[in-house]
Amino acid sequence: MASHAERRPLAFASVLRAAQQGDRDAQAEIFRAYRDQVARQILRMTGEPSCVDDLLQEVFIAALLALPSFRGDAQLGTWLHTITSNKVRNWWESSRRRRRREDEGGAIALTEPLNPEDDLTVSRGCDAFYDALAALSPELRDAFVARAVEGLSLVEASKLLGAPISTVSYRTRRAEQLLCAALGLPWPGERR
Repeated sequence: MASHAERRPLAFASVLRAAQQGDRDAQAEIFRAYRDQVARQILRMTGEPSCVDDLLQEVFIAALLALPSFRGDAQLGTWLHTITSNKVRNWWESSRRRRRREDEGGAIALTEPLNPEDDLTVSRGCDAFYDALAALSPELRDAFVARAVEGLSLVEASKLLGAPISTVSYRTRRAEQLLCAALGLPWPGERR
């Protein structure tokens, strides 16, 4: 989905050039044009509302630092999507290492349920899903998120991930198999 800024290509091209030259107002305009799109992607990929602001900040710091080298081979939104995916991948790896350290240290999470019973059940299901998603390799996780969570077509996901369509298709199916197995669900693609 093209951002509002990308639908006004001539005006936005001048904003982009100014931002690449360090114009802070132009950089702020790029941030305003893309922050909601990037925040939604972060939330879809992590399932953690509490980390969205921090990751949003990380994405735009990295993007603005790299903006002078942006050549325009892809749309700015696609370029930001890639940066976001990389930052979220780093977040997943960091989370996995932290959980491993906590598990090895015998840390026990002590939390009081803050929601009604139904919300708690849904929350546990979401936690199990995101734990299973975190256990996937980055390649499988990225393909699954692009196709199943973000709803991209195979062609769009292929372009975004820089992988052949057949590879994206395979990785998505494999991720589905592993997620179903981890969650104790039958895989719909299983032959009977």
